[in-house]
Amino acid sequence: MNKLLLFLTLLLATQSFSQKRIYYKDIINECITASGNEAAILDDIVYNCIKDKYISNYDFTSIKGEKISTSNIKTPIVLLTAATWCAPCWGEIPALNKMVEKYDGKVKFIMLFWDFEKGVKRMEKKLDKRIFIVASTEREENKSSINIAGFIHKLDYPSAYLITKKKRILDFKRGALSPTKKMGWDEVNKINEEELDEFIKPILQ
Repeated sequence: MNKLLLFLTLLLATQSFSQKRIYYKDIINECITASGNEAAILDDIVYNCIKDKYISNYDFTSIKGEKISTSNIKTPIVLLTAATWCAPCWGEIPALNKMVEKYDGKVKFIMLFWDFEKGVKRMEKKLDKRIFIVASTEREENKSSINIAGFIHKLDYPSAYLITKKKRILDFKRGALSPTKKMGWDEVNKINEEELDEFIKPILQ
Protein backbone atom coordinates (compact mmCIF):
# COMPACT_ATOMS: atom_id res chain seq x y z
CA MET A 1 0.00 0.00 0.00
CA ASN A 2 2.76 2.44 0.93
CA LYS A 3 4.56 1.64 -2.32
CA LEU A 4 1.38 2.31 -4.28
CA LEU A 5 0.90 5.67 -2.59
CA LEU A 6 4.52 6.57 -3.25
CA PHE A 7 4.13 5.62 -6.90
CA LEU A 8 0.96 7.71 -7.30
CA THR A 9 2.59 10.68 -5.58
CA LEU A 10 5.61 10.49 -7.89
CA LEU A 11 3.35 10.11 -10.93
CA LEU A 12 1.31 13.19 -10.03
CA ALA A 13 4.47 15.18 -9.33
CA THR A 14 5.94 14.18 -12.71
CA GLN A 15 2.76 15.13 -14.55
CA SER A 16 2.58 18.44 -12.74
CA PHE A 17 6.20 19.19 -13.60
CA SER A 18 5.76 18.22 -17.27
CA GLN A 19 2.74 20.52 -17.56
CA LYS A 20 4.52 23.54 -16.14
CA ARG A 21 4.10 26.50 -18.45
CA ILE A 22 7.18 28.09 -19.95
CA TYR A 23 6.61 31.71 -20.88
CA TYR A 24 8.08 33.14 -24.07
CA LYS A 25 9.03 36.39 -22.35
CA ASP A 26 11.16 34.59 -19.76
CA ILE A 27 13.44 32.83 -22.23
CA ILE A 28 13.47 34.84 -25.45
CA ASN A 29 16.46 37.10 -24.71
CA GLU A 30 18.73 34.24 -23.70
CA CYS A 31 17.33 31.82 -26.27
CA ILE A 32 17.65 33.98 -29.39
CA THR A 33 20.92 35.89 -29.27
CA ALA A 34 21.11 36.58 -33.01
CA SER A 35 18.92 36.28 -36.09
CA GLY A 36 19.99 33.22 -38.06
CA ASN A 37 19.16 32.52 -41.71
CA GLU A 38 20.26 28.88 -41.84
CA ALA A 39 17.25 26.55 -41.95
CA ALA A 40 18.66 24.21 -39.29
CA ILE A 41 19.33 27.09 -36.90
CA LEU A 42 15.88 28.54 -37.47
CA ASP A 43 14.20 25.18 -36.93
CA ASP A 44 16.10 24.78 -33.67
CA ILE A 45 15.10 28.27 -32.50
CA VAL A 46 11.44 27.69 -33.37
CA TYR A 47 11.38 24.33 -31.59
CA ASN A 48 13.28 25.38 -28.45
CA CYS A 49 12.45 29.06 -28.07
CA ILE A 50 9.02 29.63 -29.57
CA LYS A 51 6.73 26.63 -30.11
CA ASP A 52 4.66 25.50 -27.14
CA LYS A 53 5.72 28.50 -25.06
CA TYR A 54 2.99 30.68 -23.55
CA ILE A 55 2.53 34.39 -24.01
CA SER A 56 1.93 36.69 -21.07
CA ASN A 57 -0.61 39.47 -21.27
CA TYR A 58 0.36 42.31 -23.58
CA ASP A 59 -1.47 45.63 -23.72
CA PHE A 60 -1.19 46.95 -27.27
CA THR A 61 -2.31 50.35 -28.57
CA SER A 62 -3.15 50.67 -32.26
CA ILE A 63 -2.17 53.60 -34.46
CA LYS A 64 -5.82 54.70 -34.13
CA GLY A 65 -5.47 54.90 -30.35
CA GLU A 66 -7.51 51.74 -29.68
CA LYS A 67 -6.32 49.48 -26.87
CA ILE A 68 -6.34 45.71 -26.65
CA SER A 69 -5.17 43.21 -24.04
CA THR A 70 -4.21 39.78 -25.31
CA SER A 71 -5.61 38.16 -22.17
CA ASN A 72 -9.08 39.45 -23.11
CA ILE A 73 -9.04 38.01 -26.63
CA LYS A 74 -11.25 34.90 -26.68
CA THR A 75 -10.27 33.66 -30.14
CA PRO A 76 -6.90 32.36 -31.40
CA ILE A 77 -4.43 35.08 -32.40
CA VAL A 78 -2.20 35.52 -35.42
CA LEU A 79 0.49 37.93 -34.22
CA LEU A 80 2.36 39.34 -37.20
CA THR A 81 5.56 41.38 -37.38
CA ALA A 82 6.46 43.66 -40.27
CA ALA A 83 8.51 46.63 -41.48
CA THR A 84 7.64 49.02 -44.30
CA TRP A 85 11.12 48.70 -45.85
CA CYS A 86 10.60 44.91 -46.13
CA ALA A 87 9.56 43.99 -49.71
CA PRO A 88 8.03 40.60 -48.74
CA CYS A 89 5.85 42.42 -46.17
CA TRP A 90 4.29 44.38 -49.02
CA GLY A 91 4.13 41.25 -51.16
CA GLU A 92 2.16 39.39 -48.49
CA ILE A 93 -0.56 42.04 -48.10
CA PRO A 94 -3.11 40.71 -50.67
CA ALA A 95 -2.89 37.16 -49.25
CA LEU A 96 -3.04 38.44 -45.68
CA ASN A 97 -6.14 40.49 -46.43
CA LYS A 98 -7.80 37.37 -47.86
CA MET A 99 -7.00 35.45 -44.68
CA VAL A 100 -8.52 38.21 -42.55
CA GLU A 101 -11.68 38.01 -44.64
CA LYS A 102 -11.77 34.21 -44.49
CA TYR A 103 -11.19 33.92 -40.75
CA ASP A 104 -13.10 37.00 -39.61
CA GLY A 105 -14.55 36.38 -36.14
CA LYS A 106 -12.57 33.16 -35.72
CA VAL A 107 -9.05 34.59 -35.43
CA LYS A 108 -7.75 37.96 -34.23
CA PHE A 109 -5.01 39.48 -36.38
CA ILE A 110 -2.53 41.80 -34.65
CA MET A 111 0.37 43.35 -36.58
CA LEU A 112 3.44 44.80 -34.86
CA PHE A 113 5.66 47.15 -36.85
CA TRP A 114 9.34 48.00 -36.60
CA ASP A 115 8.38 51.48 -37.89
CA PHE A 116 7.07 54.44 -35.98
CA GLU A 117 3.46 55.51 -36.52
CA LYS A 118 4.20 57.95 -39.37
CA GLY A 119 5.85 55.24 -41.44
CA VAL A 120 3.22 52.60 -40.67
CA LYS A 121 0.44 54.72 -42.16
CA ARG A 122 1.84 54.09 -45.66
CA MET A 123 1.20 50.37 -45.34
CA GLU A 124 -1.96 50.71 -43.28
CA LYS A 125 -3.79 52.04 -46.34
CA LYS A 126 -3.29 48.69 -48.07
CA LEU A 127 -4.16 46.48 -45.09
CA ASP A 128 -7.60 45.19 -44.11
CA LYS A 129 -9.13 47.48 -41.49
CA ARG A 130 -9.81 44.53 -39.19
CA ILE A 131 -6.08 44.06 -38.56
CA PHE A 132 -5.07 45.64 -35.24
CA ILE A 133 -2.00 47.65 -36.30
CA VAL A 134 0.61 48.62 -33.70
CA ALA A 135 3.60 50.90 -34.35
CA SER A 136 6.87 50.94 -32.44
CA THR A 137 7.52 53.70 -29.95
CA GLU A 138 11.24 53.00 -29.67
CA ARG A 139 13.84 51.33 -31.87
CA GLU A 140 15.97 48.34 -31.01
CA GLU A 141 19.67 48.40 -31.89
CA ASN A 142 19.18 45.32 -34.05
CA LYS A 143 17.03 46.19 -37.07
CA SER A 144 15.59 42.66 -37.02
CA SER A 145 14.12 43.20 -33.56
CA ILE A 146 10.92 44.67 -32.15
CA ASN A 147 10.00 45.37 -28.53
CA ILE A 148 6.44 46.62 -28.20
CA ALA A 149 4.60 46.63 -24.87
CA GLY A 150 7.05 43.99 -23.66
CA PHE A 151 6.61 41.60 -26.60
CA ILE A 152 10.02 40.90 -28.11
CA HIS A 153 10.56 39.69 -31.66
CA LYS A 154 14.03 38.93 -33.06
CA LEU A 155 13.64 37.04 -36.33
CA ASP A 156 13.17 39.50 -39.21
CA TYR A 157 10.04 40.23 -41.24
CA PRO A 158 7.43 39.22 -42.12
CA SER A 159 6.91 36.70 -39.34
CA ALA A 160 3.82 35.27 -37.69
CA TYR A 161 3.10 33.63 -34.34
CA LEU A 162 0.10 31.30 -34.24
CA ILE A 163 -1.38 31.51 -30.73
CA THR A 164 -4.16 29.35 -29.27
CA LYS A 165 -7.08 30.60 -27.18
CA LYS A 166 -5.14 29.41 -24.13
CA LYS A 167 -2.23 31.65 -25.23
CA ARG A 168 0.14 28.88 -26.28
CA ILE A 169 2.31 29.47 -29.35
CA LEU A 170 1.27 26.62 -31.61
CA ASP A 171 3.52 27.52 -34.54
CA PHE A 172 5.79 30.18 -36.03
CA LYS A 173 6.24 31.25 -39.66
CA ARG A 174 8.83 33.50 -41.26
CA GLY A 175 9.02 34.92 -44.78
CA ALA A 176 6.79 35.57 -47.77
CA LEU A 177 7.17 36.15 -51.50
CA SER A 178 7.13 39.46 -53.35
CA PRO A 179 6.94 39.97 -57.13
CA THR A 180 10.11 39.69 -59.22
CA LYS A 181 10.91 39.73 -62.93
CA LYS A 182 10.36 35.96 -62.96
CA MET A 183 7.26 35.86 -60.77
CA GLY A 184 4.25 38.15 -61.11
CA TRP A 185 1.58 39.13 -58.61
CA ASP A 186 -0.80 36.30 -59.53
CA GLU A 187 1.72 33.57 -58.71
CA VAL A 188 3.01 35.40 -55.63
CA ASN A 189 -0.50 35.88 -54.26
CA LYS A 190 -1.41 32.24 -54.87
CA ILE A 191 1.67 30.89 -53.05
CA ASN A 192 1.46 33.37 -50.16
CA GLU A 193 -2.24 32.66 -49.71
CA GLU A 194 -1.74 28.87 -49.67
CA GLU A 195 1.12 29.12 -47.17
CA LEU A 196 -0.79 31.44 -44.83
CA ASP A 197 -3.91 29.30 -45.00
CA GLU A 198 -1.96 26.11 -44.19
CA PHE A 199 -0.31 27.96 -41.31
CA ILE A 200 -3.56 29.23 -39.79
CA LYS A 201 -5.92 26.26 -40.29
CA PRO A 202 -4.50 24.05 -37.47
CA ILE A 203 -5.50 26.62 -34.85
CA LEU A 204 -9.18 25.92 -35.59
CA GLN A 205 -9.00 22.13 -35.64
